[in-house]
Amino acid sequence: MNAGLSEWDDFENERVFFLSVALQHKELPLDRTTVCMIEERKIRISKWIKWVGVLILASTILFLLWLVFFFVKNEAPFISGEILYNKEYKPGQYLDIYRPTKKVFKRSPVLFFIHGGAWVAGFKESINNNRVNGAVNALRDKGYTVISADYTLAKKGVSPFPTCILDISDALGWVRDHADTFQLDMENLGLMGESAGAHIAMMVTFPDSNETGLPKNLPKIQYVIDIYGPSDLFGIYQSRLARSLDQMASKLPQAMKSTFEISQYIFGFDPAVDSLKARTILNIYSPINYLRPGLPPVLIIHGSDDQVVPIEQSIDLHSALDSLDIQNEMQILDGVDHGFVFASGGQMQLIQDWIATFVEEHYFDHGMSLKPSHIR
Repeated sequence: MNAGLSEWDDFENERVFFLSVALQHKELPLDRTTVCMIEERKIRISKWIKWVGVLILASTILFLLWLVFFFVKNEAPFISGEILYNKEYKPGQYLDIYRPTKKVFKRSPVLFFIHGGAWVAGFKESINNNRVNGAVNALRDKGYTVISADYTLAKKGVSPFPTCILDISDALGWVRDHADTFQLDMENLGLMGESAGAHIAMMVTFPDSNETGLPKNLPKIQYVIDIYGPSDLFGIYQSRLARSLDQMASKLPQAMKSTFEISQYIFGFDPAVDSLKARTILNIYSPINYLRPGLPPVLIIHGSDDQVVPIEQSIDLHSALDSLDIQNEMQILDGVDHGFVFASGGQMQLIQDWIATFVEEHYFDHGMSLKPSHIR
């Protein structure tokens, strides 16, 4: 019965459509009833389009209001102070400069933030997403400049390595070259990254430039803040999550499979076809392989239940740093997943305190403060 009604509706719709066309071109004489039926259908369609438009507009407004509420409630850094957006540090790549909200130094110390996103996604504005808002706001209030940069992301068949690392090194070079313009203190430059961004921060800082081809005249890094960053890519590639994703992708239709084969984005080729080349890439871009005495202090923050970057990545890094007497701290958040999912309000406050305290503790005092150090 329902099938029959559906067929009748389809027939009626087609009949009304062709009658409407005929009426518009005046090719058929139409009786008054048919004309009224066509006009009524037009009115119905017009009302339907109007209500759909109203619904879309209302949904958009509600979403924008929610965004405003979210950013204001969580005190996103972009809602306060001066921000210099989209400074092009190299063709096609940009950074944002979050200026201090209080003038404390003659030249402002710099915290350079690198976003995450598994090297395939993410954007510089994610510094406002409430994972480190409190620390960023506190540091800007104490005279620090915070900079957030974009970098090259992976594409199908095109690995992000080493371009993403070279991009951030170029961004640091741009900051150094423009330090006078923005009154920046390059003697007090630190890096903070989350996930893939933490990996990039470590790859910029740990290796000797002769080992990776990075520019030899990079600014000196005073400290690194590693927020659940991968330190051993082979361990990530062999992780339970990576294997699960590969198994899931293998069961998808061929048309969809390539979209979910993340490994081909990371390597730029199918690692199963050339496992030796894949292993070489994993070794080259694993920060833990470049540890050496004299590296700057490292703060490690990681959730115990991280399902994306296993906690063992940070535990092994911490142990390796200790073995070389490299100053470091490791803070583990019990029951917390990647991206600080499931973190309590108290844990989120601890994260902000750990970051701000670590940065301030590693300030190199060389006479740039406008206040005596004992009252800063």
